[in-house]
Amino acid sequence: MRTLLGLLAALVALPCVANQAGPAGDPQYFVEGLACQGGKFSLSLPATLPALLALAPRHGEKNLETQRWDGYTTTHKQIFFDGLAVDLIAYSNDPDKYSLGSVTIRSAAWARLAPFAVGEDVDSVRAKLGPIAKDDWQLRSVYAGENESVRFQSTRGGKVSAIIYECYTG
Repeated sequence: MRTLLGLLAALVALPCVANQAGPAGDPQYFVEGLACQGGKFSLSLPATLPALLALAPRHGEKNLETQRWDGYTTTHKQIFFDGLAVDLIAYSNDPDKYSLGSVTIRSAAWARLAPFAVGEDVDSVRAKLGPIAKDDWQLRSVYAGENESVRFQSTRGGKVSAIIYECYTG
């Protein structure tokens, strides 16, 4: 009887081991080439902070945290454009440099920034991601590369309503 109960407990726990949980307990799958910058499924953002800030008129900016280092500071910021939110780290000793923390796209106007687009059919996104996404009908899973991930929000009509990249800042 003990052996049977142990076997049942192991079988029940098995799905939890197969994939890490995403934000709402949704599964997480590894996708080769998924990265915020420099991968097959990467974002296409300007290389410098001034160029990023010049993408469009900003609707707001929030300084979240400033850290002092030896000879410079880093500032964790959120930058808001219409339909786009960018979370980044800026460096006082190199005004061109930034490290990307996250990007949330909520408008089709930003389709040039990512291989996926707001308003795109969920089936099209699943096809781009490949066989790993074939059963993810509502795109509820988290798709992760080595250190970074992307997840989606979708409408009942099967269209992408938001694309959320979480990036490694180092």
